[in-house]
Amino acid sequence: MADNVRDVIRAAQAAELGGDKSRAIELLRLAADLCRRSGNKPRAEQLLRYALRLDPSRKELEEELRVLEREEPPPPPEPEPDEGGPEPGVFVLQEDTSSSLQEALREAELAMDRRTRPVALAVEVMRSAVSSVPVPGKEETPQVPAPVKAPEPRKEDPHPNPLPEGEGAFIERGPTRADPSLEAWCSFCCRPRSEVGALVAGPAGAFICSACIGESGALLGGVAPVVSAQRAQAPAPQRPVSVELVGQVRAREGLERGLEAGVRRVLLLGPEGSGKSTWMRALVEQGRGVLVTPESLDRAPVEAVLLVEDVDRLAPAEQVSLSAFLSRHPACTVLMTARGTPVASGLSLLSDSDRVSVPTTASLSEAVGGSLPVALLEQVQWLVALTAPGIEELSEIARRQLAARGDLQLSGEVLTALATEAARSPRSGHELRALLARVPPGSWRLEVKKKVKAKPARRGRRKGSS
Repeated sequence: MADNVRDVIRAAQAAELGGDKSRAIELLRLAADLCRRSGNKPRAEQLLRYALRLDPSRKELEEELRVLEREEPPPPPEPEPDEGGPEPGVFVLQEDTSSSLQEALREAELAMDRRTRPVALAVEVMRSAVSSVPVPGKEETPQVPAPVKAPEPRKEDPHPNPLPEGEGAFIERGPTRADPSLEAWCSFCCRPRSEVGALVAGPAGAFICSACIGESGALLGGVAPVVSAQRAQAPAPQRPVSVELVGQVRAREGLERGLEAGVRRVLLLGPEGSGKSTWMRALVEQGRGVLVTPESLDRAPVEAVLLVEDVDRLAPAEQVSLSAFLSRHPACTVLMTARGTPVASGLSLLSDSDRVSVPTTASLSEAVGGSLPVALLEQVQWLVALTAPGIEELSEIARRQLAARGDLQLSGEVLTALATEAARSPRSGHELRALLARVPPGSWRLEVKKKVKAKPARRGRRKGSS
């Protein structure tokens, strides 16, 4: 592994994912040294910069990077004269096919179906091809290739470790979008996700970026992926759903006043389904904030407005990490959302043009139901309260969500009825979305139930009456 840059980078990736940053940094330095010695100076600088991002306190990394930037690229070595070589002016290109075949062999062994013998046979053929690659400077003896015989069918699975029943083989699992919270690397260009963007996860724990996907398509002659019939028939939404917050006028005005006053720590508080997440997505679409997670806080741009959702649902360790980040970056503006209902407790201050409420830390803790630590609540400078949406607001939300579905038409009575049912739920907005998802495509109106008249009770006759 010491001479293979790709293997060293993969080992650094594994160390970083395992939490051993010191080991990852040392492996990245080794990979950078290998790139520098091979003449790939830009790649070496890139690896050192990434190692410095893992631990900015390592001064020796900064010194190595400065020395590497000042270093002149080595001149290409002059070819030595070889007796019996090609004539002057004739260029001979020799390709090292052994490394490429070995790499293909490793990928084939990772992706092969362990239950099929023909794939194992293909691996054996590739092994023989690798062993038969000519080595420069070594005399070869002509060998007659032995015919490859097809394996005889067996009734039992010859594999020593068969897959359990119900589990698909590797070859049957298609590509999926990689988890955004996972700091993975592209397995082809060995660049981190923070540099190349979103990754596609493969069936054998490999990842690939969009740039390598494009280059792979060009290498295959522009072969377009085959879309299955089921995916082709799946209806796609024709219009995007509007993520603009409906209603909540006082909350929006309160946020604008706080930001204009230079407030850096804002807590958006409201019941479940009041529109906190919708508001966050709207701010992102407007370019007024960046959604971050506790894991990506240290890599987030501190000059932007950072949006952290559902801080009351974070693990205690993540809440402590968020509180420490706020202490380290007092000039960074952070908007946090949490479930709760404001408690009328604290001071009210008046000026010539404004009125400000100053809640106590105890009232904030009571408002969030004790779900946030005191160390985090003490850093909240501005409280913005959202209220549960009413029937009119829920009806407008339903109209906007309905506009994105071209296959569904609902009458005004149906929208009002759905909004009324959602308003009765403690999850209002979430319940409305669930109700709309349960309505099948088509045009629907509300069924009016007919009132059944009650039959008058029969009056009994007295005894002895005729």
